[in-house]
Order: sequence, then C-alpha cells, then structure tokens
Amino acid sequence: MGCPAPKVSNNGSGSALMKRPQLCGEIVAAVKAAVPVPVTAKIRKGWDGNSVNAVEVAKLCETAGADAITVHGRTRDQMYAPPVDWDIIRQVKQAVNIPVIGNGDVVSAQAAAQLLEQTGCDLVMVGREALGNPWIFSQINAYLTDSCRILPPPGLQERMLVMMKHIQKMCDYKGEHRAMNEARKHVGWYLKGMKNAAEFRRQAGYLESWVQLEQLVKEIMEANCESC
Repeated sequence: MGCPAPKVSNNGSGSALMKRPQLCGEIVAAVKAAVPVPVTAKIRKGWDGNSVNAVEVAKLCETAGADAITVHGRTRDQMYAPPVDWDIIRQVKQAVNIPVIGNGDVVSAQAAAQLLEQTGCDLVMVGREALGNPWIFSQINAYLTDSCRILPPPGLQERMLVMMKHIQKMCDYKGEHRAMNEARKHVGWYLKGMKNAAEFRRQAGYLESWVQLEQLVKEIMEANCESC
C-alpha cells in the first residue's frame, strides 16, 4: 500500500489504497485468512498533505490481523522528494500494539540509529540506499550492536566482485538474456561515486551478455586501479 509509481497508483493499487482505508483493512483480513505465514503491510503517510491518515490505516490493518506494519514517512504526492516525516512513524508506533517498521531516508548507519531513537519503531527498512550498496545492512548492524562502530565502505575490488556475483545469480535464476537487461540498472547503481561513472553507466545501458559485462568490469578496474 506504499508504492507511489503512477503505473501502480493510477490503477487504484499501491499508495492509492491510502484513499480507501476500509479497503486496506479488508485486504489485510483476506490475506491473513488465506495464508499460514505472518502478514505485514506497508503504508505511506497518506495520499497527499490534505489526507494524512497513516494512523487510521495502521489501526485498521492491526484490527484486520496484520502482524507488523511498515510506514514510509512521505505522502504519495511527495514520491521520494524531501523532507521525510519521521514523526508520522512515531505517531503510528504509539497508536498500535504490533511491531512498526520505519522507512524513509535511511541512507546510513547513523540515520538508522536516529530513526529508531526519534520514532521508537521496532525495526528499520532500507529501500533505495541498498541499490548497489548491499553493505548498508552490515554497516547498520555494526553501528547498532557494536558501540557505534563504523564499517568502512568496500573497496573497488569488493564492489565489482559482489556486483558480478549478484548478476551471475540473476543469470542463473532468470536466464542470461533477461538478467542482462535488468543488470544494466544494477551496474549503474554499483558504480555510484566511481571515476568515470557516467561513461560506464552509459556503456552499461547496452549490456546484452555476460561477456560484455566482464569486459566492462575490466575497463572499470583499469580506470579506477588507484582505488583498488
């Protein structure tokens, strides 16, 4: 119930459901009755600034049987534009008795700690920051469990190794043709902050095969060898 993408919300799905609170509860109840596993729901702050109803929807989802609820601290109209409102997460946490997962602008381990402290939420969800950066999770865990220890960012070799392993798994699961089409965006995310990243992202936009990816990684390593 949180996706703001027009192709989803324009069809009445995703965050458009925030405009129909009762239906949100009915959906949760139907899913809860149909499956043997825990059921969670993800919502936004509301549809727009004039209809902030995250607390109402969260209560309905809880009553319908949701085992936990995730709250993204923006309205659908905001998409991903700043600012994010963590206070709405705090309000939901105070209003329900099920676990609340905070979401929105968790871009670092420190941000995750701040979100937990400011809202009292039980867990943190990481979204866009994990794209091309799976290390964010170990960094958060280290900061929260080991006296605010800050793990250093990965070096170039580790980033390329993990990227290749990631895309190889995609090929194994989806087949090379489909996986390489999807890999184009993932390569771009892994390249964030690298030397000549813009040019390499452009080249990644034409990837069609594993061999081409290997050649691209070779060029990236050569251009950024001082970072190895």
